[in-house]
Amino acid sequence: MDIRYSGGTTNLNTHLTRHHKINLQQGACKSGTSLIAATASTVKQPTIMSSFGQTSKYKPTSQRYKDITQAVGKFIVNDLRPFSVVSNDGFKDMIRVLDPRYDLPSRTYFSETVIPNMYNERVGYVKSCLKESTVALTTDGWTSRSTQSYITVTCSQITKDWELKSFVLQTRELPESHTGVNIAKVLTDAVSEWGVKPSPPLVTDNAANMGIAAKEAGCTPHIGCFAHTLNLAAQKALKVTTVSRILGRVRRVVSFFHRSTTATALLKVKTQQLGLKNLKLIHDVPTRWNSAADMLQRFLELQPAVYASLIDKSVRANAGDISTLSDADITTAEQIMTCLLPLKAITTVLCSETMPTVSIILPLQTKLLSHDLIVKEGDMEVIKQMKQAMRNDLNSRYNSINEFLQECTVLDPRFKASCLTQQEAFDTYHRICSLAANTRPAKVKVEPEADVVTREASHTPPLPVMPDNDTSAGS
Repeated sequence: MDIRYSGGTTNLNTHLTRHHKINLQQGACKSGTSLIAATASTVKQPTIMSSFGQTSKYKPTSQRYKDITQAVGKFIVNDLRPFSVVSNDGFKDMIRVLDPRYDLPSRTYFSETVIPNMYNERVGYVKSCLKESTVALTTDGWTSRSTQSYITVTCSQITKDWELKSFVLQTRELPESHTGVNIAKVLTDAVSEWGVKPSPPLVTDNAANMGIAAKEAGCTPHIGCFAHTLNLAAQKALKVTTVSRILGRVRRVVSFFHRSTTATALLKVKTQQLGLKNLKLIHDVPTRWNSAADMLQRFLELQPAVYASLIDKSVRANAGDISTLSDADITTAEQIMTCLLPLKAITTVLCSETMPTVSIILPLQTKLLSHDLIVKEGDMEVIKQMKQAMRNDLNSRYNSINEFLQECTVLDPRFKASCLTQQEAFDTYHRICSLAANTRPAKVKVEPEADVVTREASHTPPLPVMPDNDTSAGS
């Protein structure tokens, strides 16, 4: 149909209203007003977000909403953040900038829904992993800053794919006394709750209550943490009279600099003037022997700057009761550090290794007893006393599980029988062969003629050839 027009849109407006029943927006049908002008005056230009269909917030049922919520939950768990972090204005602003369509749920939703769901999902995964193979447990007690007492239980296992995995199973409050019976109850409940196979190996510190707990819970073998064993041996050495006296003097100097801001600032200036490293003095912690070694080592490094600061008139009046070390004491302190360095190096290795294994205990203990802690000609009397104290303490450890440690060591390709005598190596290999024969599945033999299935009787393997230590160590 042809519609007459003379440069305007009035005829078109009339036609649309009369024949197509189109109810144009108010003002669009006024005489002399063009359709384009009327439409432009009544319809707003769409925004970029609305053009792409993004005019509304994510629905809680949408996958994008669930993914972001899950990511925030992982942030809280992995970084040990409080639930209140989702109520902080800065965190809200960051989420709003990252995705304006996402409405951050409340802290209650995370504490009562998101995190519990994540925990239950993780529990199912861990339990399925623990069913695959035998696990070894580790437990220790600790106290929070609010003086609440807890027991943590962890485990390690080797999967069927020969992958080493570790899990923190639980941390439970234990307000009762940390007796062996109470700790055994925690271990027994953990074994039952997580579906761990009965009588798992247990690694703890060397405290007497842990030994009782392992026995009561039926955990075997019970292995004392080697890092804690070294700590106990080193503590024996630090209690030698001369060593204790020197550490006491150094501790008083360090405490003075930690208390006085003036002395600390002056020490920094003197350190720069003498061309020393810009380091700070370290204070020891009673429960960590290596902190005493760190304190003494740092004091020896900064000794010139420390003495220069103590004699300065700005701090001399307040440091009048500080007794500095004589030249003989400095020489003794340097010898003490030389004696402690092997233990400090081993402790550092044990703490830095992500997956320490029991096979390393015997080689390290043998090295200390046969080399580092041997009294040598020319040793000072204080060094002799330190070495003897540490030897006496280390010699009494691991006697009850010595055969178990030998078996673990020879199975480790890094060591084999390098730290065993010929007779010990022979006996160890024989025990391993016997254990392998007893755990080997019976073979199935098919007789073609009678089509009869018979089981091959198990047999004791022949005794191994006496190994040579030098050969096994280098192979």
